[in-house]
Amino acid sequence: MFTGLILFLKQQDYKKNMTKLNRTQLKRILIEELMPSDQASEMEEFSRSKSGKRVMKTGESIKKCGMTMREVALDQTGLMRKSLGTMSEFMYKIGNALSGMNELKENESMSSKLPTLQEYKALLKELQKLEKM
Repeated sequence: MFTGLILFLKQQDYKKNMTKLNRTQLKRILIEELMPSDQASEMEEFSRSKSGKRVMKTGESIKKCGMTMREVALDQTGLMRKSLGTMSEFMYKIGNALSGMNELKENESMSSKLPTLQEYKALLKELQKLEKM
């Protein structure tokens, strides 16, 4: 909690120079440490902006595309059904990450909502199989 004070004391040779820390300096350091840090991350600032809201709205559209693609996949058979299902899940995850960038919980990141590289590679393989048939 008092990292600023500790760093200040470490920078000074506090065993020898403890008397050099005056009351004003101590007060300034304590105020800096006790003030709540209201600094938002760049992601939080962006999600509150007009552009961020547009990105989240677009994310909702991408999510809807993923759901629609899933419905289409259920009408198909064989490899096409599997490929469209994988693609719809991939699209839904991207849309979900974009649309929920302002709803992140503590210790959660937007990147955890995105599809993994393995899911991307699996999707590519399925699409390549469809092209060869």
